[in-house]
Amino acid sequence: MADIFISYSRTDRDLIQSLAEALQSEGLSVWWDRNIGGGAEFARAIEKELDAAKTIIVAWSEASIGSHWVRDEADYARAEDKLLPLSLDGVLPPLGFRQLHALEFQGWNGTSDHPAFAKLLASLGAQQPVAESSAPKTSAWVKPSIAVLPFVNLSTDKEIEFLADGITEDVIAEMSTNQHISVAARSSSFAYKNQSPDVREIGKALGVRYLAEGSVRKMGKRARISAQLVGVETGAHIWANKFDCLLEDLYENPDDLVMQVSGGLRAQLISAEQDRANKLPVEALGIWEHCQRALSVFGRGFVFVDRIRQMLEDLERAIGRAPDYSLAHAVFSFGASGALSNGAYEDDQRAVLFERSKRHLRIARSGSEEDLYCLTWIAAAEIFTGKHDRAKQRLEHVLRRNPANPAALFWINQAYAWSGQHVEAREALDRAMSIAPEGGFARLHPWYTALTAFAAGDYEGALPPAKAQLVISPSYGACLAIAAVSAFMSGDEAAARAFVARAKAENPHLRPDKLIGMFTSQHDREKGARDHQILEQLWAEPS
Repeated sequence: MADIFISYSRTDRDLIQSLAEALQSEGLSVWWDRNIGGGAEFARAIEKELDAAKTIIVAWSEASIGSHWVRDEADYARAEDKLLPLSLDGVLPPLGFRQLHALEFQGWNGTSDHPAFAKLLASLGAQQPVAESSAPKTSAWVKPSIAVLPFVNLSTDKEIEFLADGITEDVIAEMSTNQHISVAARSSSFAYKNQSPDVREIGKALGVRYLAEGSVRKMGKRARISAQLVGVETGAHIWANKFDCLLEDLYENPDDLVMQVSGGLRAQLISAEQDRANKLPVEALGIWEHCQRALSVFGRGFVFVDRIRQMLEDLERAIGRAPDYSLAHAVFSFGASGALSNGAYEDDQRAVLFERSKRHLRIARSGSEEDLYCLTWIAAAEIFTGKHDRAKQRLEHVLRRNPANPAALFWINQAYAWSGQHVEAREALDRAMSIAPEGGFARLHPWYTALTAFAAGDYEGALPPAKAQLVISPSYGACLAIAAVSAFMSGDEAAARAFVARAKAENPHLRPDKLIGMFTSQHDREKGARDHQILEQLWAEPS
């Protein structure tokens, strides 16, 4: 049995022979079907070799795309996480097999010193499993994938049919703005128009993890648009929502509806990915999963020293596997600067966290280019370090390109709030919650609301949402601190002392001096200094 199985079309036999010989010259064991007969013996031998192989190279070409044997072998390889695709003549893999990048072999000259062959060897090295581990193999670069199926017209009006198709196309376009999510092309999705096969069959055929589907219904002068997100593996509904509007408005300006649908889908997909990442063992995580597990620490209000330490250690290992993955550097900087801002660090780690945050932020900036999702987390890290104007400019750029980005709206809310633009802050937060009332960072909506009011000097307005956040995240130290100052300034000194007592008990590493950045980076510096002084006075009192 060989470690490498090559699936190919007999039309490409000569090139595959050269490839097999080149791999064998590197000391690799290779199997390809040059010396086997047909019939049942042929099928049994292939099944055994496929099962034994650690990597299955699928050589796509104009000829192999039409081969049922090659497609079956590729389907098996993908399901077993063994697939390593090549393009022999520049052709794209068939639909359903485009989530993994196919190495370009069109210009290969048959030698082992050619760049294409060097990339193949590197890929093979990256895919070799660790012998002592039985954990599932996960590529560092695998993206979550989704297909948006054609929205169904539930009326007899043909105009609604065109409207439903247009909404589908626009949602596909909006979802595609996130470079870290693989979105099936329109041609792939629309192949299932007017069909109703099982979602798991569609997902398998398209090679995606999630499906979005929906409908448009005419109700007199109004329209109801329903949308839902389905997990392909289980067929379970992850999210569903309905949107009502005037039919006339939908015809004239469908953009708001598209923003709501795509924003909701994006937020729920990210939440589903975070749930998935948190359930996987660490050794099975890819670089994307590491980033989502890290982001969930903050998104769920788990801002504690031990959690952040583990988060950064996991990210450090992930970056070692994929040092050019800018998102991981952005998330690392976000996590480290977030720990500093929230006071969630051990005393001797402040300088280390500060330097590592700066270093990873610098790397993220240099490689982000037009990666809107990465730019969002770069800006979030900048907000934590007090660079509010720079973060605003970055997020405004992101939102011009991608208005349905709930995370960018949540973070620009903070940039506006700390810059003294209180009206803009509230508007951004309201828009974020209208687009994505669930999923993503929506769990922290009360906290953002409290900070927005607090920064504006509305202490009485800040206290109820701070209390609401503490129901969700009862040990959130920074929130307890804000609640304490807000209660004190609202005239309830007993409640203020109770909040401080909880903060001390739940967060033994927390002290007022660790939160000074959160207070003094407010636009009104005098207010920030006064707020922080109140916290120090409350903290100094015996518990």
